[in-house]
Amino acid sequence: MQGAGPALDNALRLRLRGTAWRALVLGLALGLAVLLAGCGGSPLSSSDTSVGCSVTVLIPSSGNSLLGTVTATTGGRSYQFRRNINTIAVGCGAKATLSASAADPAVHPFTHWTVSGAVSPAQTLTVTVDGLVSVQPGFLVPKVAPTSSPTPSPKVTPTPSATPSSVTLDQWVSYDSTTKTVTWKLLAGSPAVNHGLNFDGYDQGAMTVTVPVGWSVTVDFSNQASINHSAAVVTATGTTPVFPGAETPSPLAGTAPGQTAIFTFTASQVGSYRMSCLVPGHEPAGMWVSFTVAAGGLPNVHL
Repeated sequence: MQGAGPALDNALRLRLRGTAWRALVLGLALGLAVLLAGCGGSPLSSSDTSVGCSVTVLIPSSGNSLLGTVTATTGGRSYQFRRNINTIAVGCGAKATLSASAADPAVHPFTHWTVSGAVSPAQTLTVTVDGLVSVQPGFLVPKVAPTSSPTPSPKVTPTPSATPSSVTLDQWVSYDSTTKTVTWKLLAGSPAVNHGLNFDGYDQGAMTVTVPVGWSVTVDFSNQASINHSAAVVTATGTTPVFPGAETPSPLAGTAPGQTAIFTFTASQVGSYRMSCLVPGHEPAGMWVSFTVAAGGLPNVHL
């Protein structure tokens, strides 16, 4: 039995080497499988794979207004795009469903999607995100035929038209330059934006209302949400109104759902402020828009 010792040692060494080799091959195979699963098991459509996978939506505009909006759904979450350029990160190999809505369907209806040079007329589009995907909705922009100016009659003396004192800027803001007053319809809690934490459908400063210093501002506040909301003109870090009267009643408790409140104040100090909901947690979650008091000029709304 003493002569069998070296033979047994050699056999054991060979068996251990075979086991280690099989473990190495299995580890490499598992690593390759994980790498392929990270991007759907197929090559990325972008040559630059170091930045991962994403969807960029380019929404065309006319003048200062977007021609529409886009809703993107992926991974069980929905995103509302209301800017010219919008980008979200998506897991490689995942699907994203995009739906376009025209801002004015009667004038600028939706026409098609353009995805990496390909065109699709479907209103709702689903893409597989295997790289950097760029998508653009198309909207009809009618061509306006040039018109010739008629030759004025020499017998008619033109008279300059007076600038109207009452001006409606949009569906929310209007002003009267004679009385130097601004009226702002402030609707809180539109359900389609930021889970209802918004004013007039905008959040996180996406809308800016500007008034000249010394003008009077009347805010017609309405809460259409299912929870309490308030409104107050504050600084970026403040919790008390910067102008006397520039708040709804009990701004920390808020106004009940379905209720309204009207408050009036004088914009007496030039500066950049916020119209914010002071119900605890709402402003940090994005429920504020920008309010600017300018040294001169006329009121305006910037989106």
